[in-house]
Amino acid sequence: MNDKTWKPKRVGGDSSSAPSGVPVIELSIRSTECQANLENMIREIEGVRLKDSQEAAVPALIIMELEDNPEDTFALIREMGKLHKGTEIFLTTSRLDSNILLEAMRAGAKEFLAQPLKKQEVVDAIARFLERVSAHVNQGEGQRKPGKILAFFGGKGGVGTTSIAVNVAAAIKALPNNPSVVLVDVNQHGGDLPLYLDLQPIHSFRDIANDLSRLDQAFLLRVLTKTDWGIQVLPSGYDDLSTGRLSPDCVEATLRLLHANFDYVILDCGHVLDLTTKKALEMATWILVASTLMVPVVHRTKRILDLLRGSGFPHKKIRLVMNRFLSAEQDVLKETEDILKEKAFWLFPNDYPSASQSVNSGKALIDVAPRSAVAKSYRDIANLLDDQTGQQTRKGSVLGWLNPFKSRSPQASTTAT
Repeated sequence: MNDKTWKPKRVGGDSSSAPSGVPVIELSIRSTECQANLENMIREIEGVRLKDSQEAAVPALIIMELEDNPEDTFALIREMGKLHKGTEIFLTTSRLDSNILLEAMRAGAKEFLAQPLKKQEVVDAIARFLERVSAHVNQGEGQRKPGKILAFFGGKGGVGTTSIAVNVAAAIKALPNNPSVVLVDVNQHGGDLPLYLDLQPIHSFRDIANDLSRLDQAFLLRVLTKTDWGIQVLPSGYDDLSTGRLSPDCVEATLRLLHANFDYVILDCGHVLDLTTKKALEMATWILVASTLMVPVVHRTKRILDLLRGSGFPHKKIRLVMNRFLSAEQDVLKETEDILKEKAFWLFPNDYPSASQSVNSGKALIDVAPRSAVAKSYRDIANLLDDQTGQQTRKGSVLGWLNPFKSRSPQASTTAT
């Protein structure tokens, strides 16, 4: 895409203009009357505020309405509790059933507000919530910091961008600190991320795009699909044969919320640089451009890198990753780096049998071929990318990823720091 005028916007993960220190409450209510009543009651309570619709910060309290199928609500509460141990959940419903109340508490709900709502009950419940928040603050428990957004973009179609994104996500999730990971398909021109994961998702980005005003913590978790590895997945829902397109505004709002909720947001951006993909790249912590040493791929990768640099992206934000690398290609790699004016940040070794088995089985390389050089490469890059283990293992991984390419200088990968 030839767009000389486009410049990336600096996008943060939270709302810095929002009042700090005041607990934020988010409402996830289907009933319009109940929603309005709660909003009016909460606005009169000092020491809390309602979450702004444009705000991506994680709320301290979520008040949810029980769904028609209570088990769906309880599963959602449990999942939200895993993501944010510091966020409390209140449940409200007109179904006054002791079994429902018991199951809600077992799932993790802190308070139960019966409908029709009574103002004093709401005030008392929020007062108890504020007491618990104060106790957490006194114990020195702070808010989690926003995660990283890693955007994988293909220098050309067929270089293995989706496979790299999937396997990096799996390797990061397998780290000892068990970070929360969400895999997002931003590719609108053939996004087939679910096929790499052996998933048949019910929901996708389309559900969010159909009504962006519904987007909140609870709705977002309902749209995500969880893999057996514990990774949450947001499929694109679009391809060249489907109608409609994903808007940049929808991508921005969704990624802001994911950024605030997950340690790692892994984006598969495909290889087409449209306005929606540009928005995703703007928000990324790192842009990892995937390439190979094939001449047509190198030619287009150079155009992509030149466009990104010319559009104002800082050099330190862009990373070049080479896929399907052979140890005999050292000289070709050096020539390619000179052409691209970019040192390779990472080299994924060529292992067609293992890669093919991974894709066809819908499993990660670290599972289907755990002892292979390519699986080791994914584990090493995961260690390097991770905040918790990166400082401790960086020296080892920078050298370790060279296997079986020990003749290559490791200095190209030290730019990670």
